Amino acid sequence: MIRDSDLRGLRDLRRLLAACLALCTGLILTACGGGGDTAAPAPVAPQPTVTLSASAASVAGGQALTLTWNAQNTGAATCTASGAWSGQVATSGSQQVTPAVQAANYTATYTLTCGQAGNSVAVAVTPPVNVVPVAVDAGPTGSRQFNVPFVSVTVCRPGTSTCRTIDHVLLDTGSYGLRLVAPLDGALGLPAVTTPSGAPAGECAQFLSGYTWGAVVQADVKLGGETAAAQSVQLIGQAPGGVGGVPTACSGTGASMNTVAELGANGVLGVGLFKEDCGPVCASNVIPGTYYACANGTCQASAMPLAQQVANPVAAFAADNNGIVIAFPAVGSGGLASLWGTLTFGIGTQANNALGGATRYAADANGHFTTVYKGTALTSSFIDSGSNGLFFNDAGIPKCSTSTDFYCPPTPLSLSATVMGYDGSTSGTVAFTIESIDALPGSAVAGWVGGPYDARRRTGNAFDWGLPFFFGRKVYVGFATNPNGPYWAF
Repeated sequence: MIRDSDLRGLRDLRRLLAACLALCTGLILTACGGGGDTAAPAPVAPQPTVTLSASAASVAGGQALTLTWNAQNTGAATCTASGAWSGQVATSGSQQVTPAVQAANYTATYTLTCGQAGNSVAVAVTPPVNVVPVAVDAGPTGSRQFNVPFVSVTVCRPGTSTCRTIDHVLLDTGSYGLRLVAPLDGALGLPAVTTPSGAPAGECAQFLSGYTWGAVVQADVKLGGETAAAQSVQLIGQAPGGVGGVPTACSGTGASMNTVAELGANGVLGVGLFKEDCGPVCASNVIPGTYYACANGTCQASAMPLAQQVANPVAAFAADNNGIVIAFPAVGSGGLASLWGTLTFGIGTQANNALGGATRYAADANGHFTTVYKGTALTSSFIDSGSNGLFFNDAGIPKCSTSTDFYCPPTPLSLSATVMGYDGSTSGTVAFTIESIDALPGSAVAGWVGGPYDARRRTGNAFDWGLPFFFGRKVYVGFATNPNGPYWAF
């Protein structure tokens, strides 16, 4: 007979033997690599990564910042930069970049790709107070322009915050003063400028391609962070004093450019060498085809004091008022859909408008200097951002069959000319190219195109250095208010 105590001892012994067996089996399996047919997990390859950072989240256009990056496990020997920068860079490092001004406010995105991995960083860019962006594009809806630079301008009722911003205003170094196609917002209530007789003033402005006619009003003009207070502005197409019709002395000077469709822009911002658009001659004389006093149903030619003449608003800024700088990136052969550049106010007044190594070419009282092309001295030459090509006479270059005002060489033609100040004090060589505009259909940036100077009613002994001249360089326009008079520099 087995006692309970004996059963309890037997059960305890069995438990002990089972525990020992389990332990021994585990040890044997571990030692022998047992545990079934499951293979050991494969090592995990490290993931490729690219880090990219900027030293600032926002900068003013033209201000430098530093990009820093590092690529790991990408297998790439180099990385490719794209977006707001470009080129091949090492897999780690840092680089200083300077974002350009492309719009009133925009974001520059810097992207880095290393093998199959990449990263991007965005930087908010705002223009400096003395800079506005310049766009070369197709112009206002339906106008289909090419090689025409445009800026945005804000006009306000004098002394108030009642304002309107107008885009696609042509930037013109060949004229003086602001002209906007009417009608503007009626809420602006821009007051009329009057002639010495007290009658509302009208003006005829003459250009190489035609004329504009309209009322003269007063407005505060804002460009970037700069303001020209109480400026005379021409409202193209608005009847001065309610008098309709265009004086014959004006309409007989060329084609009408009194609508957006005819002008190809919403207005013209003249930022050339001189302050007033007519100057002392109109202040003391009655010059037909310029200023008019309009009342009682008729407009009569009138003198116009300097203070009331339509004038270059930049010259009226409190600072940065002695000139401008226009800069564009280089443009190669072939067309582009668009291009961005900058208009900077002042010369030598801030760090971003220093003359640097540019050569000054003195201009005469008409804004002209000398260009020597193929042995001929063209003493009435000028630089005109409002001209969409380089215009000069050369019977040896074939004209276009379609765009008859332009040259169409069979292949891009490399040429050069010598430019000199009107006084002969400085000179330099300018290399340029002429390519066929007929080969660039629909391009808003037609590149290096040009045609005969005597086409489209041009007369005179001149070389018109139009917008292509600005590609790839800084062009300085020194106003006549400078101590040594007007000059061009590049």
